[in-house]
Amino acid sequence: MKRCLLVLLLGLGLAACNDNDHDDQVSTEKPALAPSLDVGTYIISTETDQELPMAGKYYSGADGTKLLVLDDDENRAKIVMSYDTKTKAWRSNQSNQAMTVELAHYEKIADQKLLLNQLVGTYDLSFPDGTTVNAEVNAQGKIVSKDPNCVFTGVITESALANTANYQLTDNQCDALKNNSKGYVVVDEDLEPMSFRLVSDTIASKDIWAFAQS
Repeated sequence: MKRCLLVLLLGLGLAACNDNDHDDQVSTEKPALAPSLDVGTYIISTETDQELPMAGKYYSGADGTKLLVLDDDENRAKIVMSYDTKTKAWRSNQSNQAMTVELAHYEKIADQKLLLNQLVGTYDLSFPDGTTVNAEVNAQGKIVSKDPNCVFTGVITESALANTANYQLTDNQCDALKNNSKGYVVVDEDLEPMSFRLVSDTIASKDIWAFAQS
């Protein structure tokens, strides 16, 4: 009888181990599409599995959110990737959502929290095709188009990522912004005299540069 109980207990233990192994296999997370860096802002150079080496910036927030921007030869954002802490996944503006990015080099740089009052002003928004749209940002973070050919309004809010803010278009009647309905306001001193850029992880989005009117 004791031998039967011992065999039964051993059998249950083995079954439990097998179940744990099965659970481990099921819960295995998908490979990360981009590396995870500590909180801060970084200059990066990268190699992707599809492109030649590129350079850009990486922003990592204390809340776990991340933003990666890789520029083309004209310093316009070509690849924009963001990490969502809720879905625990990266999103990108590329049609191939499985594209991976590896860092060849990264260097942490000085940064600071971007406040809404730093963005107050009237701007010329410059699109990659040369189109320019006039817009205004007020102290409450509201951004409003002043161009009758590209009408939109939106809201800018503070972000956990240094040198950035979040934006969301609440009313967009501008076809040029159809893939930029939400995204990031990014201040990058390396791109002066540009005041900030609007980038998005939406597929086929554009990098829109804002120049302050004198």
